[in-house]
Formats: sequence, C-alpha cells, structure tokens
Amino acid sequence: MTEDDLTAIVASSFPSSDFAAERYPTDDVDRIIKFFGNTLPPLFLAMRRLLRYYAIPGDHLPANEMIHDYGFEIENNPNFTKDHVPFYAIGNGDYLCLSRSAGPNSPVLYVAHDDPIVDTIHTSFDDYLKDTDWFLHT
Repeated sequence: MTEDDLTAIVASSFPSSDFAAERYPTDDVDRIIKFFGNTLPPLFLAMRRLLRYYAIPGDHLPANEMIHDYGFEIENNPNFTKDHVPFYAIGNGDYLCLSRSAGPNSPVLYVAHDDPIVDTIHTSFDDYLKDTDWFLHT
C-alpha cells in the first residue's frame, strides 16, 4: 500500500472532520518523531497526518497523549516496556503499540495492562490498515 492508496481509502471511508483538527495539532507527527524516533512505519506517519482531517473511529491517541501514556505505562505497567509505542487506546487500559526496535517493519502489538502476554495482532502496520475489524470499522 502506498500513501496515495491510504489517502484514497481514508477519504472514501470516513467523513472529513473539524474536531479532528483540534485533537491532532499540526505538529503531531513531528512530536511523535522527536520523542519516539524517526524509524516508525512510513504508513503509520502518513495515517497520523490524515487523522487531522478525517473522523477516523477509535481512540487514536494524539502525540501528547501517546507521550504521556508511554511514561505512565513505563512506570505502572509491568507488561509495558520502553520498546512499546502506544498509538491506540483500547479503552480498558490496554493499548495497540508499535515496536521501536522493529522500526519501519514494526508489527502492531496488543499490550494488556493486566496480562503479561503481548500479542502480535498484525505482522505490519500495513496489515493493520487493511483490517476492517480494527482500522476500517465504522
């Protein structure tokens, strides 16, 4: 999938949103890169840029919440490691995360707050974007 493919999917699947622009400031991607590094999956960063313009369902965390929750989870969740990059809050204390060490080839991980098992739910971020149960649910 290319960035153009992703944009086409998002534009045809989700309405545009003024609220999203308030939640995801223009420096959202820059803050993520500054804090977590510049080796995240390219389509993850492309999707992050689209969050500002489209009402994509689910709790995709803005950069300030990603950074805050990362620090909180490192301190309070024995299942959470410095390798985890939380980008989506499940709503029960669990997160979808990327792996810093896997870099651009990161799988999408399910990191629980009360279970020591970290599950790989998608082998790549591209696969996450194609999964209607996760990304494209409406």
